Parts: sequence; C-alpha cells; structure tokens
Amino acid sequence: MKITVAVAVIIDKQQRFLITQRPMHASHGGCWEFPGGKLEENESSEFALIREIKEEVDLDVHQYQLLGEIKHQYPDKTVTLIVFLVTHFSGEPLCRENQLGMKWVSLQELNPKNFPEANQEIIAMIRHHFL
Repeated sequence: MKITVAVAVIIDKQQRFLITQRPMHASHGGCWEFPGGKLEENESSEFALIREIKEEVDLDVHQYQLLGEIKHQYPDKTVTLIVFLVTHFSGEPLCRENQLGMKWVSLQELNPKNFPEANQEIIAMIRHHFL
C-alpha cells in the first residue's frame, strides 16, 4: 500500500515547533508527530496541507515553503511525506482529531525516539535547515 501525506512543521515566533500525540488506537499510538494528513484523490499537497492543519489543529495556514520529501518503507506500507515549513498562521491550536496531546517544543526538545520512524527523518531535515 502507498500513502502520500502532507506534513506541517509549524514554527512560532519563539522558534518552537508544534507537535501532537497520536491516539493510542492508531498505528504508532502514543508517539509524537508533526501535524498533517493523507492527500485525497486528485488533491495537491499544498491544498492537503491547508485542509489537514485546519482539520487537525484548527490553524489557518498563511505562509509555507516546501522543506522536502521523504519516502519511508514500513513493513505494511510505503509512506511518502511531503514536508512543509509553516511560518505564518493564525488561530490558537486545538486538538480536533482525538490526539492525546499537543505542545510547542524547541529544536533541542525534539527527541527522535518519541516519533514514528518516518517522522524521525523530518527531525533530521529540520536540524539541517536550522543549524
């Protein structure tokens, strides 16, 4: 199975990143992740980014740039992550899709061990971009 996901690395004015905690019943339950979601049929990654961030954390995305693309092979699926850096947004983040939690963290607080394997590659991408 192949899945394509638009992922938002949302950074605030204090240089903190928004992460959410996956529900226990989901794959990788309890892990932290960057918000985002699957592209719908015939949907662009940019449109999916804006739609998913509104649906998941109730933020309106105003400015973003492509950080890169990651392909990751899990035992049961291939996931392509299209990763965007979101630098301008409005609203206050809320957990809207059964997430266990949400928090803003510094670059130093992003611990790859707390993320699914594919998201660990995003952390490496962020560190490369900001360091």
